Amino acid sequence: MSDAGSDALLEASGVTRLFGGVRAVDDVDFKLRRGTVHGLIGPNGAGKTTLLNVIAGALALSGGALRFCGHDMARRSSAERARMGVRRTFQNVKLFADMTAVDNVAVGLHASTRCGFFGAVLRTPRCSREEHSIRERCIEALRFVGLDGRAQTRAGALPYGHRRLLEIARAVVAMPLVILLDEPAAGLNEIEARHISQLISSIRDAGMSVVLVEHHMDVVMQVCDEVTVLNHGRRLASGTPAQIRGNPEVIEAYLGRPADTPDARA
Repeated sequence: MSDAGSDALLEASGVTRLFGGVRAVDDVDFKLRRGTVHGLIGPNGAGKTTLLNVIAGALALSGGALRFCGHDMARRSSAERARMGVRRTFQNVKLFADMTAVDNVAVGLHASTRCGFFGAVLRTPRCSREEHSIRERCIEALRFVGLDGRAQTRAGALPYGHRRLLEIARAVVAMPLVILLDEPAAGLNEIEARHISQLISSIRDAGMSVVLVEHHMDVVMQVCDEVTVLNHGRRLASGTPAQIRGNPEVIEAYLGRPADTPDARA
């Protein structure tokens, strides 16, 4: 990634995360290329969310290297990584239930605002202009995910599927270079999952690259350009969705049986 000609935006090299004697992530390599969606899949307990937490800065590296835009980011805090252009959503939706949808989205811009405490209290002209700009950007982010009609609705009153969309709006509002999506289709019905697939494609088309952790294989196969499969914390396979779908080792890891058995499915 340090190569100026590389199209890798985010690169993990030998990434390892230990919990006591357990290697939750064990010597994993992968590259997120610019303008792509890279899926991280695997059975429960494979280390997918742990790897996402390491990339986001919620967990420290136990070993290996992590580079973003050619720069080492292993010692950067999660807030610093957000300012650099790495944002995320969570497996369990984390919203401010008593705040409106638009105010929840505004939280996603906290790292990029310029108005200080005193300016906000004194309502200076500069802060008023910034506040107006923030609100416009938040409404646009809600429109992007299809929630602009619910801007003033309290987040806790939104249906579950809408809360998923709201969390994505909060991640995209700052137009980061990379968005880490942790199971955005979890708990959604088929129609909602299809909308998530379309939304992820729109995020990529808007110029943001995506790391997607997802169990919903229809979503993965529809939107991912590349897929990395983890099993017991280690990288089992990498390739295009078509290559992963037909990989015998991947089939066996997911289903616990060889790929040539009559009822095996990718």
